[in-house]
Amino acid sequence: MYGRDYQGRTINFEASGGLVHASLIMQDQETDTYWSIMEGKAVAGELKGSELVELPYGEKMQWRHWKKKHPDTLVLSVDGREDASQSYAWYYGSPEGFNYVRATDDRLETKEPVFAFHRNDIAYATRQKDLENGQSFELEDGASIFLYRKQGGSKFQSTLAFVSENGFEQRDGEWIEKGSGAGFDPATGDFADASAERLGGFDTFWYTWSLSNPETRVLELELATEPRRKPEQHGGTKGAKLTPRT
Repeated sequence: MYGRDYQGRTINFEASGGLVHASLIMQDQETDTYWSIMEGKAVAGELKGSELVELPYGEKMQWRHWKKKHPDTLVLSVDGREDASQSYAWYYGSPEGFNYVRATDDRLETKEPVFAFHRNDIAYATRQKDLENGQSFELEDGASIFLYRKQGGSKFQSTLAFVSENGFEQRDGEWIEKGSGAGFDPATGDFADASAERLGGFDTFWYTWSLSNPETRVLELELATEPRRKPEQHGGTKGAKLTPRT
């Protein structure tokens, strides 16, 4: 989800019909600028170089779960059309990328599911499977992020992401924002107060992200708990480390 106000004007996004590294390129109607959602900026046209303003409010889930949370939801429909429920089953089940595109960065497998994001002009990614029941990492700017995925949850669920200058830790099995002491509630997907800021990002595959962001730092869990030695190492029950591309 993105803001629409750029350089003093409000623009309308639409699909351009093009893909770069198998990821969507948007186009705006007002300036004919092309926008890469994976790079997070305009890549061609009048507004080239402008950064997309991401609004971290969207949430991806299966319809039955959304309907339960929001029973009065109105469905936006194009002429009443409904797409096949399993139209991408072949893609999710294949080890190959779209049109056989593959990752050139071998730190992770081509179709490894990741959560990826930009912060202060740095691209990060981490494996979704490392985020079940929550995990915290420290970033290069000193801020901490908390990432959460429900254990055994659907691949269609969103990774919940929060950032704090104070850090996060586990206390008696509960994740806490250290500045306020507020706990994370898996049922609501939020902290008890607004001390932790929501962070935008992507649940995607490694190949689409890494091809668009070749300098990505990979946030990885270490195999065993270690004392905290330097800023990039942090975790509740496990340590974490940053792996830059070499």
